Amino acid sequence: MSNNTNNNIEEVSNNLFGLLMHIHNKLFNANQMVKGLHIPPSHAKVIYFLSRKESSSVSEIAEHLCISKPNMTPIIDKLIVEDFVCRYTDPDDRRKIKVKLTDQAYDFIKEREKNIKANLYNKISSLDVDDLENLNLSIKDMNEIISKLK
Repeated sequence: MSNNTNNNIEEVSNNLFGLLMHIHNKLFNANQMVKGLHIPPSHAKVIYFLSRKESSSVSEIAEHLCISKPNMTPIIDKLIVEDFVCRYTDPDDRRKIKVKLTDQAYDFIKEREKNIKANLYNKISSLDVDDLENLNLSIKDMNEIISKLK
């Protein structure tokens, strides 16, 4: 890689980091997302992880969320009691136990998503029409580019 390319990558990295900080501070604070929930943040993370995966083994969830396997068992047990997840035997390999979301968990996600979108709506409603159009185009461009990352 040329020095110019490295400088460009460094500048983009710095700008992207700054953007993430702006999003965190002004638009989408993760603490607000879990605020007022009747479940701990670690439990909410499992629910959101499974919402993107359909089902997963407990080991895979633990690895992805950086939660130790011994700590995952009580989290999954609590989510089962709360009727957010259920365990089942993998039909392809009866030795594997998998976890998937229940309908109640999907309802929970829809409600949180609705609240988050309402919060975002309120925050961006102060922008003028030109800024809204520019923001929308920028978001579309960024989504397209970021989807290309490995």
